[in-house]
Amino acid sequence: MSSDSKKNQETATLENKTDIKTSRHAIRYLIVGISVTGFNYILFVIISNLIIENNDLIWLSNFIATAITTIVAYFAHSRITWKERKVTKHSVIRFFIWNAILAIAVAPGFTQLFSLFTPLYEFVYNITSVIHLPFSYEFVLTTGSFALNSIVIMILNFLFYDKFVFGKKKGPNEK
Repeated sequence: MSSDSKKNQETATLENKTDIKTSRHAIRYLIVGISVTGFNYILFVIISNLIIENNDLIWLSNFIATAITTIVAYFAHSRITWKERKVTKHSVIRFFIWNAILAIAVAPGFTQLFSLFTPLYEFVYNITSVIHLPFSYEFVLTTGSFALNSIVIMILNFLFYDKFVFGKKKGPNEK
């Protein structure tokens, strides 16, 4: 075997290992991400219905739920999704700055954009009406906007977390 073909084989093996690790991260990220999103939704419902019962302050309920969930998400991703990666103070700072940017600048725009998908929501609402589910059009619209927004944010988060937040592998002597 020539040295060039051996190098190519080693490169292919290394790329396969990287693809497998990325796939593992993606699967763990998806499981943690869905769990964290569910936690966020439940926390939001509890805060908005039991603690802050004023609909004029629904933004505050969302803000509190998101702030708490972001802290939970950091620990879940650092200990589960990217557990073999080194966490530094820079990782923590990048994580929270990125999430603040998303929460303040990106997510509201996507939510507004996805609220414009009225033909989709009308279609879903009509199906739920035909099968006698007690969903209002507003519920279908807000849930649809939340779901589509969550999908986009989860994809952006995965890419950013993988490259910029949890990007360094732990050394052999680090736990």
